[in-house]
Formats: sequence, C-alpha cells, structure tokens
Amino acid sequence: MEYFDYNEFSELDIESFLERSQDREGQRLESQLEEIERQLEERSQLHDEIVGELESKLEWYIDRLERLYRQGRGRDSDREDLKSKIEDFYREIRQERQSAWREKQDLEKERRQLLHDLDELEESVLDFL
Repeated sequence: MEYFDYNEFSELDIESFLERSQDREGQRLESQLEEIERQLEERSQLHDEIVGELESKLEWYIDRLERLYRQGRGRDSDREDLKSKIEDFYREIRQERQSAWREKQDLEKERRQLLHDLDELEESVLDFL
C-alpha cells in the first residue's frame, strides 16, 4: 500500500491550491448572485404584465357596469354578476401583488446571504494572507 507523502508539497503549492479554491467559490457565488438579479428582474416584468392584463380586464368590466347604470338597462342580476367579476379582479390583483412581494423578499433574502458569503470569503482570503 502506497502512502501519500505530504512533504512533497511546498507551502506555495498549498497556497496556490487554496487560492484557486477560493477563486472558484467566489465565481460560484458571483454566478448565483447574477442569477438572483436576473430572477428579480424577470419576476418584476412578469408581475407588471400580469397586473397590467388584470387591470385592463378590470377596466373593461367597470366600463361595462357603468354603461348599464347610465343606460338604465340590464337586469339587476347582470349588474350583480359584473360587480362580482370586478371584485374577483381586485382580489386577483391583490393576490398577485402579495405573491410578487413574497417572491421578491425570498430572492432578496438569498441575495443578502450570498453577499454575506462573499464578504466572508474575502475576509478569509485576507486572513490567509
């Protein structure tokens, strides 16, 4: 059985190995940070699109209800149906905003943790040197 001879490695080899390991870890953390930034931007755009569509539909139902009242036409049940749909759209918009806020908070928490990890990595490099 062959044993590893630790005396073959110089201090420079160990330093070089540690530096490469820390560089790889730093690159991994930076990559994750960029991914979170991309996800935050993507989620923001998606949120804007969803809310925009819901608000557009909401406006259409509100206009329709206002026309029924102005014209004095339509049954009470038609008006109640429209009011119900309007309430549903308000509820969906509220839920979408809450969902987007929660997702953003989760991503921001991950982002803060990654920044903390990067700081610790940089401190460990300085301590090593």
